[in-house]
Amino acid sequence: MKIRRGSFPHSEGYVLEYEVTEPEAVTSPYLHILFHGFSRIEKHVPPVFARKQWKQAAESVCLSFSDPIHRFTPDSCCGWFLLGEEEFVPRMYELRAALLERHGLRGTVWHGLSSGGYAALKHCMRAGGDDLAFVVSPHNDPTVLPQWEREAAPFTGLPGMAAPETMTDIIEDWAAPGSGRCLHALMSEKDSYFALEHLRPIMRGLGGHESARAAMLRDGRGHGFIKDADYDSQLQAAIHRWETYRDRQSATAVSTSE
Repeated sequence: MKIRRGSFPHSEGYVLEYEVTEPEAVTSPYLHILFHGFSRIEKHVPPVFARKQWKQAAESVCLSFSDPIHRFTPDSCCGWFLLGEEEFVPRMYELRAALLERHGLRGTVWHGLSSGGYAALKHCMRAGGDDLAFVVSPHNDPTVLPQWEREAAPFTGLPGMAAPETMTDIIEDWAAPGSGRCLHALMSEKDSYFALEHLRPIMRGLGGHESARAAMLRDGRGHGFIKDADYDSQLQAAIHRWETYRDRQSATAVSTSE
């Protein structure tokens, strides 16, 4: 396994750190990009990278990002990956494109938990691919959360700090004709607040479109605590559904052009 770490500098002095893992034998045809969620600084020294919870991770090319807020200040546990976004995002997408080309991969799976789920779904929408967003308890509107006032609001005046957008606005054109992207969202059984106040408006905004699916696990767990076995089985099911949907969209596009 080849593990490489790097960083992108920002004109204001911020730093976006990343980690790329490339196995000797790649068996997954997809690039997996991971965004972590809330991280207590006293427990995690930056950079902070999301844990890989599926069996095939060791055989997959993975790209993990650390929220720039952690390197900037010890006074925030969550920045929704907004700090320096305007300059960082093109670099993120360039790295994604390079990894896809280098390994001959067929698409991207965007992983994220909680605030990381917000980032993953946003970038799945905006990166321009027929990709899969595989997210756990994603946020719809970060500003309604108590965490926003504590962790992000004090830094909103910083130069280069992107404004928080509502996810329902971001994904307004999710089901555009010809798109092959898919969403698979997971919730733990006792995560009712995020299910009702965040995931429900996201799913309603998608109008029951076949490309989006949400599952609540009967696992007796709370926010953000997903068993590895559940994560793995749900991911495999999501990838299979995405492949089927994407192939069908491609076939429809071909028949229409003829």
